[in-house]
Amino acid sequence: MLNRSSAELVLRPASDAVFALLNGRSTLFSEAGQKIFELDRVGAFIWCKLAQGASLEDAHQELRALGIDEHTARQFTRQLVDVWIDRALLEVDWRMPADFAFSAVLGSLRIGVRAANRELLSRLCSLFCVSDQSARGDDDIAIEAMMLDEQVLLRGENSSISRCEVEALAPTVKAHITERLIRSNRWTFSLHAASLVKDGVGLLLCGQPGAGKSTLTLQLVDAGLRYAGDDVALVGADGTICGIPFALTLKEGSWDLLSRLHGDRYDTTHCRADGISVRYVPIPDAHNQSVSASWLIFLNRVESGPAELTAIDQLDSMRRLIGNAFAADGRLSQAGFLALKRIVTGARSLQLTYSEAVEARRVLMDLCNGKA
Repeated sequence: MLNRSSAELVLRPASDAVFALLNGRSTLFSEAGQKIFELDRVGAFIWCKLAQGASLEDAHQELRALGIDEHTARQFTRQLVDVWIDRALLEVDWRMPADFAFSAVLGSLRIGVRAANRELLSRLCSLFCVSDQSARGDDDIAIEAMMLDEQVLLRGENSSISRCEVEALAPTVKAHITERLIRSNRWTFSLHAASLVKDGVGLLLCGQPGAGKSTLTLQLVDAGLRYAGDDVALVGADGTICGIPFALTLKEGSWDLLSRLHGDRYDTTHCRADGISVRYVPIPDAHNQSVSASWLIFLNRVESGPAELTAIDQLDSMRRLIGNAFAADGRLSQAGFLALKRIVTGARSLQLTYSEAVEARRVLMDLCNGKA
């Protein structure tokens, strides 16, 4: 893999990195990082080779000529390249094939994805429910993924390079895109909430991690509600909400339910930064527009007992939403507060206490259909 990938990549010292000898000791100065790093003899040798335009494969061959076995040369080089990429000491250029590309629209921003091969593209496509077939070519967020050895190198629209394992590719890209959407000046703030749509109006499921938002969302989609997102809802100044319809994310505890509803179509496992394994389920006909919320549901998952709804007054609802809210600058502004007020005064706020998702689904469907 390294041989093939190295031929497709060009690694060179960053323009702001300076190599210097101080009392015979090899050092690097990073202007961007405002730090000095010391190199050992082999590291200095590899750095100077890259500065001369040599490829990694060229460096490997010359290390072998110096008596270093191939496995050690490759292992040491990879460790150095990882460190230099993480510290922004290396610039990475590559030629991306045009065959493996994908576009989608999330939260009013157009996402463009390009990958080096079909496997990487498949992993990235699993993040999205609906592709964007328009040929505009003016992506707001651009992501490129390329293999280097067993790792993936990622390049964003600001040309910065990061790296991850293949299994972590989709979660890493999802986190990057989500952060960009949250920081978009179109949205006043965001909520940790799953969002669904019934007859043109929204239902928000709010709750802490582990409250069962995604599993319950899968149940409600199966019951006929339209999916709009299972993790983050963007809020406009007018109080409307827009989900981020990434594919539904399910942890291991929900995989049996997933198999019963969809068979083994979505059995590819991804690994998040927190070490949790997840699977992505693209939901057809996902909703990608802003709506007004009619129901605010705060989840209270318990070990046993019937599913029941309890009304919450507007002040309590506001406090709970503020606890679930986050903004780009970490502060809820006055405009954000007023947007929250519009949401709360225009929607019914209820706490759903439940132990079984099937019972919770029945209670919420009764609510949406005017029976509760």
